[in-house]
Amino acid sequence: MAYIKNNNGVEVGEWVTTNRKVDSCAGYFEKGTRVKVIGVSERGYDLMDEHGNRVIETGWDSVHNY
Repeated sequence: MAYIKNNNGVEVGEWVTTNRKVDSCAGYFEKGTRVKVIGVSERGYDLMDEHGNRVIETGWDSVHNY
């Protein structure tokens, strides 16, 4: 048996676009915001914009890479 990594098209370090409002207690990224994927957990993506603002555990449907 071998481990086969799923390829969903979004990797840590990639710049992507939010496809919905992504919010947290401190603030939110508007739909269409360009963000960098800084982490992945069982609860979704961790995102950061060019100014260092972060939202973590955003779910799996929060971004696309096109």
